[in-house]
Amino acid sequence: MTTATLHAHVQRSRFAQHALATLAQLIPAGLRAPAARSASESAALEAQKVRRLAYSYSKTDPGFAADLYAAAARHEAQHAD
Repeated sequence: MTTATLHAHVQRSRFAQHALATLAQLIPAGLRAPAARSASESAALEAQKVRRLAYSYSKTDPGFAADLYAAAARHEAQHAD
């Protein structure tokens, strides 16, 4: 029963992802966020997301959080201009 429930949840989230992508295409290009970013800007945004994730683990698993912080810093440094 657990497998069926998990499978149904995965299917539902996949449908939601496709539905959102389709709706996003209907928004006029002028209202969408600019898609072209430099490599350093993209790396900074990705590192920021990883740091948020690390912060969420900082109380329960500080070692894993430290690894995430280090990975974010390395990623950002690799793509620095």
